[in-house]
Amino acid sequence: MANKKSKISNFDDWFAPNQIAAHIKGKNYRDLFLEYVEEFFTDKDHHLYVAGQPGVGKTWTVEKEGSKHKNIVILPINGAMRPWAFIKMMAVAVYKLPANAILVPFIDDKNDIFKSNSEYIDLFKIAMDKSKDRIEYNTSLGAQYTIAEDLEKEAIDYFKSLNPDRTGFIIPFDNRVKFVFTMNTPLPNKNELAASGKVGSDKWIQTNNRHAIYTRVRYEDLIMDKETYWGWMANVVWHDAEMCAGATEEQRYEMLVWMWDNWEAASETNLRFIEDKLWSTMRKHPARNAYRQRWEKLKG
Repeated sequence: MANKKSKISNFDDWFAPNQIAAHIKGKNYRDLFLEYVEEFFTDKDHHLYVAGQPGVGKTWTVEKEGSKHKNIVILPINGAMRPWAFIKMMAVAVYKLPANAILVPFIDDKNDIFKSNSEYIDLFKIAMDKSKDRIEYNTSLGAQYTIAEDLEKEAIDYFKSLNPDRTGFIIPFDNRVKFVFTMNTPLPNKNELAASGKVGSDKWIQTNNRHAIYTRVRYEDLIMDKETYWGWMANVVWHDAEMCAGATEEQRYEMLVWMWDNWEAASETNLRFIEDKLWSTMRKHPARNAYRQRWEKLKG
């Protein structure tokens, strides 16, 4: 059985030359991604935006790497959330942040956050601008403050006291807040901005707003072709004992080859599919004719 103490055979002892080449491409791609995530948690001078297919392991990698650093406080942010709820959450997190700690708000799969008309764009443009490095709330507090929880009011009152004469309040980051985004949707680069239309047109303005976020982060594009993406998954499945835990070399080989051969037909192509569908079915129905028959139903 494959476990942390067992030694997996060399990849090229099992797979065909084109699959070995894909594995090398995927491994190189994944190694660079891991390097970028490690640098994010050790270098406080940048934010990180990772765009890529779902199920590639973006979230898991960020959480695992972040847990290695005792001075990092990760603040998970996902699901539907209005800007005011986000601002209150940030106010409390920054207010309670221990001395010498770094706050990492982790925005995971919140893919509408930077759509063209998002209320978040201007907020993050300021928050991630090195010359500003803060959240600004520029509206009178009103009734929404009244119904806030006690700790939220305490945090807001503190930040309000720093600038008592202004409308709203400012949450200063003091170079102690770094954002990380793991998203399925990409942001436009300068070439896409240039192709978006006439400068000043509605489409150009919308694209430029989203491009402004691109310029404020370290941007990692994990949108991959079949070979690279399969190679990335093969690298994980073949070498990581925690993935498909308990699977033998023969079982890992068969799952990866089935995915390679059925890439266009499979209903999904990601690590979750391999573990939750292929491996789960194989484990419950170990006879080859039993799991193979069930794998056929995973197409389409």
